[in-house]
Amino acid sequence: MISNPRLHGKTSEEAVEELRVYLTRIARRRKRFQVTSQNQMRQVRTRVVEAVAAGIGFEEAAAATGYQSTTVSKWVAKHRTPVREVDLATARRRLDKIRQRQRSMAAAELRIARRAKLLVRRAIAVEFTAEEFASITTYNLKAVKRWFTAVRNRLEQTRRRRELASVRRGKANRPPQELSPVEYERWLAREHQRRKAVLQRYGMRPGRKKPAPPSGGNRLRLQSREHRRPGLE
Repeated sequence: MISNPRLHGKTSEEAVEELRVYLTRIARRRKRFQVTSQNQMRQVRTRVVEAVAAGIGFEEAAAATGYQSTTVSKWVAKHRTPVREVDLATARRRLDKIRQRQRSMAAAELRIARRAKLLVRRAIAVEFTAEEFASITTYNLKAVKRWFTAVRNRLEQTRRRRELASVRRGKANRPPQELSPVEYERWLAREHQRRKAVLQRYGMRPGRKKPAPPSGGNRLRLQSREHRRPGLE
């Protein structure tokens, strides 16, 4: 099992070294899967050729194993050694097993990729580059760069939400105790500038409250309208 490295209470060098260890484990797991896949590929080709020889068409064999029909036709054309004769039911049963095995391996490979993606945030925290990440895990560099970009965007969105929530709520912006009136006014001015700067950073403006209408405003407006109407006196 590959778990996440913990960065709490460790120096930067220790965190980087531990991250390398976990990335190396991911690379070893991927290599084992690749070797297993290559070894099984020989058996898959033989089983597909046997199925075609048993009477299964290219399209059906391709759909059963998850390959393209052109790939199946190439395997049949390049296969030189004779194959064993099997009945139609046995051929279909073997193709079903191949499909199930491929699905299982694809799911396992996907789990490893998800584990690698979870380590991207740790890598960014310890200033681990995408190039080194891809070099250790043997993943494609373009894919790894997309992972890093996606994580950075999520971190930026999280920071933005927290800053805006802090500005709007103001719960964490209570003034220190035992301030003189002058110091308190300075603190209020600084907090106002800080909130204004945060909102401007994200293209927003501090909200302005509309002044409430004076008491009895509707009645006064009606009276003024009546005075303006001719022929009421």
